[in-house]
Amino acid sequence: MQIYKKGQGNKARAVAALSAIAVAAFGVYEAWQLWNASVAFYVALAVMVFGVAGFGVYLSLINVRISEFLIETQAELRKVAWPPKAEVKGSTIVVIGTVVIFGVFLYVVDVLLAFITDIIQVYPRQ
Repeated sequence: MQIYKKGQGNKARAVAALSAIAVAAFGVYEAWQLWNASVAFYVALAVMVFGVAGFGVYLSLINVRISEFLIETQAELRKVAWPPKAEVKGSTIVVIGTVVIFGVFLYVVDVLLAFITDIIQVYPRQ
């Protein structure tokens, strides 16, 4: 078994491999947090999970469909017109400002509705 189209899509394949390893590490860590088992169990679990992740990385190197997808993804990302730093900074400021304004608005509406609800509960209709 040889690597399909060796030399193409290397960055996309590396990101896919690192993502698989990160997911495996997160899974083992969460299992360690949730279960109360022996160290040998966690070592065996880690070996098994990283083995499966490694096999997934291996498949991404030799499988035609997965490799083609990763190669085409990297090729499409080269075509993207990334905005200049000033535009990104301006857009980020607008988004953060909008979120703050809406957050304050929703807080005020929540306080007003809570106040009205308290008044209705204190002075019920007769």
